[in-house]
Amino acid sequence: MKKKFLFIVTIGILVMACNFLIPTQTPTQETTDIPVTEAPSENEITAKLEELGGAACEENPDFTCVTIQVPLNHFDAANTETLDVVFAVSPATGERYGMFIQAFPGGPGGEGVSTGGLSWFADTILEHYDIVYFDQRGIGLSNPLSCPKAYEANFMEYVNASDKAGQEGYDTPEEQQQAIDNARTYAKKCVTEMGIEPAKLAFFGTNQVAEDIESFRAAIGDDKFMLYGVSYGTAVAQTYAAAHPDHLSGLVLDGTLDLTLNGENGSISQEKAFDKVLVAALEACNADELCAADMGGDAVAVYDKLAKQISEKPLTYEFPLPSGEKVTRTFTFNQWEYNAAYQLYSPKGRMLYLRALAATNQGDIIPMARLTYQNLTVDPATLEYLGDDTFSDTMFLSVLCTDDSFFSGTQEEKIAKTIAAGQASNGTVPRIDGSVYTGLSCAFWPSSPKDVVTTKPLVAEGVPTFVLNATLDPATPFEEGKAVYEKLANGYHIYVNGGQHSIYGLGYDCPDKYITDFMVDGKLPEKREVVCEDWGANIVTRTYEPLIATDAGAYTNALKTFSAIDNEIQLQPEYLNSSFTEDVSVTCPFGGSFTFGPGDAGEAYTFENCAYTQGFILNGSGSYDYNKGIITYDTQVTGVKDGSLVYTHNLADGTSSVSGEYGGEAINLSQ
Repeated sequence: MKKKFLFIVTIGILVMACNFLIPTQTPTQETTDIPVTEAPSENEITAKLEELGGAACEENPDFTCVTIQVPLNHFDAANTETLDVVFAVSPATGERYGMFIQAFPGGPGGEGVSTGGLSWFADTILEHYDIVYFDQRGIGLSNPLSCPKAYEANFMEYVNASDKAGQEGYDTPEEQQQAIDNARTYAKKCVTEMGIEPAKLAFFGTNQVAEDIESFRAAIGDDKFMLYGVSYGTAVAQTYAAAHPDHLSGLVLDGTLDLTLNGENGSISQEKAFDKVLVAALEACNADELCAADMGGDAVAVYDKLAKQISEKPLTYEFPLPSGEKVTRTFTFNQWEYNAAYQLYSPKGRMLYLRALAATNQGDIIPMARLTYQNLTVDPATLEYLGDDTFSDTMFLSVLCTDDSFFSGTQEEKIAKTIAAGQASNGTVPRIDGSVYTGLSCAFWPSSPKDVVTTKPLVAEGVPTFVLNATLDPATPFEEGKAVYEKLANGYHIYVNGGQHSIYGLGYDCPDKYITDFMVDGKLPEKREVVCEDWGANIVTRTYEPLIATDAGAYTNALKTFSAIDNEIQLQPEYLNSSFTEDVSVTCPFGGSFTFGPGDAGEAYTFENCAYTQGFILNGSGSYDYNKGIITYDTQVTGVKDGSLVYTHNLADGTSSVSGEYGGEAINLSQ
């Protein structure tokens, strides 16, 4: 089974948008009534949650968790088997308008309860709406199904494998047969490890998840509610809207899937979207003086050159450990593509990838390897697969294969068609291809449909529907969201030129204000299509941060050297992805180690013979005070010059300073 990627944080599934004519109609009204029904008031909702057995969510104490017993199969009254689904509720703080249910965070496979939050909602939404998250069936707190042993074995075999001949992909009969055998073995071992009757996996698809939401609505007693779906969550939201439009006061689709498209078409279209975003990021590097200088040539050509080299022969390298030991590692093409795709979801991720690509082109693959280990969720020191506790890889494939048909015919015919499609797509994208091979896994999955699945376009008559979109969304291509919008009876298309995967709740007035205006005041946009201008003309990558110089002599003074080190630390993958609940040690580029972890006021740092640039070796401690917003390094410096220096960086106003003794002289510099 080829590893797929999360819709929120990884590469995805599904489908390619069809081309429809853009509607020319204008909004029929500027405002609409926000339904305040005879549902529970702000005081009564708390009592209702207590009545339903609600209690503080252990994984997310800001919410009250309610367990709802639902039918295993909502569509067969004769089947009396049930399972439990957990919903997490944060009641409205003031006059209650209803619920705002989140089909979040994506996947399929992402947990909603443990990852849900309140910070991205406007205060007025929190005042008038209960914020609701849930773990969909098969995930997290809701009857979880998983096969961690089978998945780890299959995934690690994939990321460590290399092509033996031809282009990247399953080119030879031997490679194709191995891929088929791997898919068959994984499906068998995973289902066995889950311990579920294989036929019951069919009841863990998106259509059942949508009905679980309906069961929760009925239990609370609201006639209508607002529904938000992001990434794969837009499949849940659209499925609910198609079945129960009368119970929606509004619908928000963020990073939207076109459910009318089948598995193979979606996979190929997504490959094209990832290639589009990758090329856009590489071309943005070419247009940036600092990035182009670090890249030392055309970034597109650099990527293609390195990809070709690694696909022909995996790169052997020495990876440094914090202990000072170096271990021999191999960088495969599967790792190369997986890592590139993972980084394309946001402008910041793209910038970090460009820095690693530039370093690789300069002969240093360690930054790329460290980024890859983080994305693979592998321990850099031991290569142990760590995984993500808030995401179910098992349910990713299971839901995908349950919902969608990859080709038609017998199992053998589906396999043959998948191989043929994979070969046809080789080199045509031309980068980050192979997603269509997921069809091999689905051919063996017990709940995979025998016939082609067809889904009608969502119309959502009477439901104001906001489709949030971005032209540089790699996981849910822009064209898909646009196609969904064009079939809606009352749709609004709000999008960013450039941007990222999912655009709501990031602090921009557009689209956030449009959603708040509708939910709180019933105000609809004046236009059917809105381009978000406050993101800038074309958000492709975050401002490029140059690689740190290899020699400290490149910096004119100690303050500039410290600033470069500070910047490099802030951008290293291990630091960016840390939860700061335990100490983590990383190797400094030119020897020694840097350790970071929880501190009294935020974060605590330790430098041990740490050289981020040659000739400037640090020993000492540091901290990041969250309340003051100040980073401090208190260090002894050796190298070209020796000294005792204290560096501070005030994140609030961007100022920094260094003071102490350096090279026999007192210094006190600020900027």
